[in-house]
Parts: sequence; structure tokens; C-alpha cells
Amino acid sequence: MVHLRYGIYVVILAGFIAGSCTGNSGRTKTKTSKEFSLPVIPAMMDDPQQQVNYLAEHYWNNFDFNDTSFIHQPKVTEMIFTEYLKILMQATASATASSIRHTLEQALENPQAFTFFTDLLEKYLYNPNSPLRNEEIYSIALEYILAAPQVDELKKVRSRYQLEQLSKNRVGKVAVDFVYTLANGKQGRMHHIKSDYLVLFFNNPDCAACKDIQHAFEQSPVMSQMQKTGALKILAIYVDQDTEAWQQYQTNIPKQWINGYDASYIILGEDLYDLRAIPSLYLLDKDKRVVLRDVQHEHLEQYLSRTTQDAG
Repeated sequence: MVHLRYGIYVVILAGFIAGSCTGNSGRTKTKTSKEFSLPVIPAMMDDPQQQVNYLAEHYWNNFDFNDTSFIHQPKVTEMIFTEYLKILMQATASATASSIRHTLEQALENPQAFTFFTDLLEKYLYNPNSPLRNEEIYSIALEYILAAPQVDELKKVRSRYQLEQLSKNRVGKVAVDFVYTLANGKQGRMHHIKSDYLVLFFNNPDCAACKDIQHAFEQSPVMSQMQKTGALKILAIYVDQDTEAWQQYQTNIPKQWINGYDASYIILGEDLYDLRAIPSLYLLDKDKRVVLRDVQHEHLEQYLSRTTQDAG
């Protein structure tokens, strides 16, 4: 059950039910259960942000990482874990970093718990299809894993690769430039496109989700208006090698978009961008700095709406 208290969400979950069993006598033994409870927020702490930070840093105070019964009840544990992530996303950056490190430090005392928790972090924070995906928080976890001497090298190899991927084209950094080729054979550089904002739309002709995003962009009043004024441009870029399929799809792409493909196959070939899934969307500013990285199209549109409202 989720209650709204002190201006923030407080989670009270009774879980980890070990279940009941029947002995030889046929009588049902009493159920054994453990209850997960959040720490009590100090009464004198009345600032909502302080409350969130406190919960983030003390969330697992009443949790026994050495009791692995929770591993066998993933639905309950994952519910508790996702609420934890939601709290982290409301906490300050310093409180979030402190909480992640402390959580993994406690879990590291039990190899099973450590594997279980790091798997959940990857599932919810790194998976491109997760609604809770947050690469900044996941990067903190990866840095901890790589620094911990107790973690085996095989896991570190995977974590190192993931951190390298996440380090590419980070928010606030200038996006890596590349050459795109148009249907008529002409070429251009992404950095030479002039506009206040540029959407990089990595797509595939056979991708149903790509078609959904294209339709959403075409129906977006704010994006349509920004394109009319030249404040926004969309570069649809195809990164695979089947150029015939791309050529056949030309008439389906809006004419006001810049529609190109990577003729040299450098984007995927040299792993310039973290493209774990297609479609993938990046929003760049006029200096080609990354504003939004691998973002959901709804969030991209919301950002542009706020930007135009603030400007007005």
C-alpha cells in the first residue's frame, strides 16, 4: 500500500511471506512472515526535500541482506525496489549517490543479495524499455561495482562495457559528429545543421515503434510550429547496411525532415552512439550539446513545450 505522508510517498509493504506447510500430522503450521518497513523520519525534519533525502539514504535500514528468502519472492521484492528507485529520483544528486553506494556496500556482504540487487538495478535503470530507466543513477552503481575489490572480474567486464556506453554523448557534452548521406547522394555533417534544437532520430524502416514516433512528431503542435520557424530540425538517420530497404521507404518520411543514412557504417561500426535499441532519440541544442539522451518521445515533446512556454 502506498500512503501520502509528510508530502512524499511512504511505502508500507508487508512481504517476504515464507508460506505455510503441512506436517505429517496434517495440521497446518503457522505461517512465518517478515515485514519490510521504512525508517521513521525524524519528527523535526519537516522539509519535504530533507524527508526524501532521508528516506533515500536510510531506505534499507530495516532490511536484512543476509536473509535470502526475498530472492525467492521477486514480485514482492521488486515492488519494494521500484519504490526505492522512485524515491531516489526525487532525492538530490548527493543523497542518491550516497544511497546507491551504501545499498551496494550492504548487499556486497552476501554474494546472492549483491547479484540480485545489481540485476534489478540493470533491469530497471539500464534496460531501454524500462519506464524507470535512469542512466545517471545506474552509472553510480557501475562505478561502485568497478571499484569494489570483492566483485569478480567477469562482472566487472560487463559493467565496464556498460559504463563506456553510458559515457558516450552524455547530457551537457557535445554530441559526436558524423556524416549523413541523402537519397540523392549528397552528404552533410550533423554539426553543420543550423537550428536552435536538433532531434537525432535513429530509426529503421521495419520498426513499428519508429512509425509510432514519426506519427507522434507529425501530430505534435509544438514540434510542427518549431519546424515552421526553423527553431527545430529533425535528422532521421538510418544506421544499418540494407540501404535498399531504406531507399524504398523514402516516400514515407516527412519532406521537412532531413532524411539520411550512414553510408560509411561508422555510427554502428565504430560504436559512436549508445544504440541499444531502435528507435533512439537525442535532442541537441544549437551548439550540438546533448540536452536529452536516448529519451522517450513524450518527454522530448514535453521539454520542447516547456521551452517554448518559457520563451514566450
